Amino acid sequence: MARTADYKSAFDVIGPIMIGPSSSHTAGAVRMGLAARQVLGKEPEKVSVSYYESFAETHAGHGTDLAIIAGVLDFPTEDPRVKTSIEIAESKGISIEFIEEKGDNVGEHPNTALIRLDKDDKHIELCANSIGGGTIKIRSIHINGACALMNHTLPLLVLYGEEPIGEFNRCITTLSEAGLKINEEIKSQRDGKTVVALHLYKPIKKELLESIREEFKTIEFSNII
Repeated sequence: MARTADYKSAFDVIGPIMIGPSSSHTAGAVRMGLAARQVLGKEPEKVSVSYYESFAETHAGHGTDLAIIAGVLDFPTEDPRVKTSIEIAESKGISIEFIEEKGDNVGEHPNTALIRLDKDDKHIELCANSIGGGTIKIRSIHINGACALMNHTLPLLVLYGEEPIGEFNRCITTLSEAGLKINEEIKSQRDGKTVVALHLYKPIKKELLESIREEFKTIEFSNII
């Protein structure tokens, strides 16, 4: 039976140790940026962020811009560099754009951001909600045109590649047999590309992740925690 609770403990509601005034607009935003970075798998050359509803109205004043870029740079929520993240990113030559969207909210939540990252020949898009206490929900993940739609909190393990779906199924079976508890599988294919998002009960252990990467070298793995 799929797990439906958004919060696993009272500490998720209270929120993490963080830089900034709001767990929703700063800590949650850091985690959004970090999730996008984890899907890309490297530091981007270009960042474009679209904000919706509350995020569109308050992002500058609440430090959401700084928070998302901090996550993209792989900074944790409590890192003092959060306050200068845009300056740091620009010093690295990273192009940054923030867009206040006026139309329909693609994430169906007041605190929604759509983050687009580019590096070399890889383009990813991640739409997420910040639902309070630093907790986020991922609504969609695009990788080079292939898209998986969801409505899930973390942790997620995302698989991407151009292998036949049978190879992805074999990978999932191997993970399950190794003891990884999977709450739900979300699969999508387009133009020969496949994205699979595995919603996990607990984050995958480092040793298992390293082992599965070694066995399935033609599949990309993004560990979103």
